[in-house]
Formats: sequence, structure tokens, C-alpha cells
Amino acid sequence: MCVTVVTPALNKSFKFQSEWPYNNSQIYLLQSLINDLNNDKDKTFEEQDGMYVLTSRVNYPNNNNLVNQIIYLDKNKNFKEVHVLDKNGVPQIKMKFNKIDMKATFDKKHFALDNNLESSSTEEEYKSVSSFDSAIYPMYMPTDTYLTSEDTVSKTDGERLILTFEGQKPFMLVEETASIAEENEIIPMIGEPVLLTDTVAALSDTSITWISNGVEYYIVSDVMEQDELISVARSLSVGVIEK
Repeated sequence: MCVTVVTPALNKSFKFQSEWPYNNSQIYLLQSLINDLNNDKDKTFEEQDGMYVLTSRVNYPNNNNLVNQIIYLDKNKNFKEVHVLDKNGVPQIKMKFNKIDMKATFDKKHFALDNNLESSSTEEEYKSVSSFDSAIYPMYMPTDTYLTSEDTVSKTDGERLILTFEGQKPFMLVEETASIAEENEIIPMIGEPVLLTDTVAALSDTSITWISNGVEYYIVSDVMEQDELISVARSLSVGVIEK
């Protein structure tokens, strides 16, 4: 199936060939919650404080720290809350359902790419970044891995920073100012979509790339595992110092 991530601020759409979100747990999709319940033979059920409480395993292949979820239903069996727990039983993600319309309908225009780009671009303001005051450094680093070089390359429409890390888990981090396309541009992506804090990244066996706050990031390593690539990506500050 085709998954398209629309970025109206850049006038770009990123196209993945992927079964996501069907092959991952998704806290905001009722179908995904039901699949998790059906797939867990050891799920539990209890009544608690006037609610039905279901606990099951989850499937977040890109975040092995998320292992269980607690689903809260009211007496009419309506979904009210979902909590996703880590290995220590601490909630890491929470979802509250105020209203669910089981008979909602959508016309074809609702999912049309051009219509979504046009409607979103009129609502979203975007301030481009042309250069950096300094690099944006990851807060998470693999053990015995350290920064060895930092280079700046000028582009026609901005800058590119190349950070090289050596040690036990060497990798390269590229940060560059993202450009706004003059016309709607569809970009084929290699890899699987991964949700980060404020955007969607493309994850392959050896790399991860994404755009956030006017900056395009690219991390590549021949030795890091995918979960390490994601950890470095998630640790990068989403703030950018502009000039």
C-alpha cells in the first residue's frame, strides 16, 4: 500500500510503499487496538471504578521499550482512554477519546493529495531557515562514541552541516536547511515511516531521515541498530537557532 506524508509548509509530499500502520500498534486507531487484543492470548480483563479495563501486549517494532497497553471502556463499551506502558509499567503514551463516530463518512476529496496540500498550506505559516548559528547536537549517544569533526558546506539556498562521530558505534549526522518547493513535489522515500516527536521519519537498515522546524536531518551508520538510529534521532533538539 502507499502511505503519503504531506508537508504543506515545504510544498512537498513524501511517498512510502509500506504496510504501516497495519503492521504496528497505533494508539489512535480502533482497528489497531482490536487487533492487539485479538493477537494476545494472555490479555486480561477486569472491572475497575465503573470501567472495563483490558490489558494486552503491543507491537512497536521501532520502540522495544513499549510492551503493554491498558484500554479503558465505559459501561457501554465505548473506548475512553488508552495507556501504553514501558517495561517498568510506566505510561509513556496516553490517548483520550472524547467522542467516537462509528458512522463517519468521507468523500474522495477528503483524501485527495492536492486538496490536502491546498487547504493545509493556507492555515500553516512557515518561516524558512537559511543558515545555522551552531549545529544541533544529539542528547543521546551510543556508548564510547564521540564527535570528531564538524564541517559546514554552503548551498545555493542555505547551509549543510556534516557531523562525524567515531568510536564504538560510528555514524554521520547531516543537518541542512530545508527548501520550499515552487510547485507541489512528490518525493519517493526508501524505508519505513517512523513517528518522531513532531514529524515522521524514513527508517532503513542503515539510515534515518526527517524534516523538522525547517531543518532536514540525515543519520547514517553501518554498525548501529535501527533502535539506536531512532534513539539518536529522537534526542535531537527540535529547536533551531536561525540567522
